[in-house]
Amino acid sequence: MDQTIGFWFSGFAKGVALLEPEQREKLFCACAKNCLGQGTLDYYRQICRDAGGDISRFFQLLGEVPGLHTEELDSRSYRLCFEQCTCSLHTQGYLNTPMLCECSRQSVLYALHTLFPGQEFQVELTSSILGGAQACSLSIRMRPEQTGKPDTN
Repeated sequence: MDQTIGFWFSGFAKGVALLEPEQREKLFCACAKNCLGQGTLDYYRQICRDAGGDISRFFQLLGEVPGLHTEELDSRSYRLCFEQCTCSLHTQGYLNTPMLCECSRQSVLYALHTLFPGQEFQVELTSSILGGAQACSLSIRMRPEQTGKPDTN
């Protein structure tokens, strides 16, 4: 960790803790979009293409990625688990607060909305490594009245 900037993140974490949940969502949504733009969204797009746009197959293929685990709970609900935290802010020692996991939730939500634009998703963080769990687990639910074709471009 770069000590000349590391001190700043302590204040940042305190400031994030003071935000209302809706404000935190907006902040981390912007962060998530930026992180996904570094190549992860393109990776997810390729998996979606390989799945032929089928969301169940998408989660099945995603579960074959090392470090990920997926489970189809029913035709509209899934569980996505990350076996390790790969956020650079955490791995480089800048932030270790579970509040940072809102960025992961927003990342999954944004990726799914981008890949399947006709669908509405609810994503809930059910456990996190930074919160003391063995893995980060997200519960994903699709609203049944929505339909649409995936965006694989």
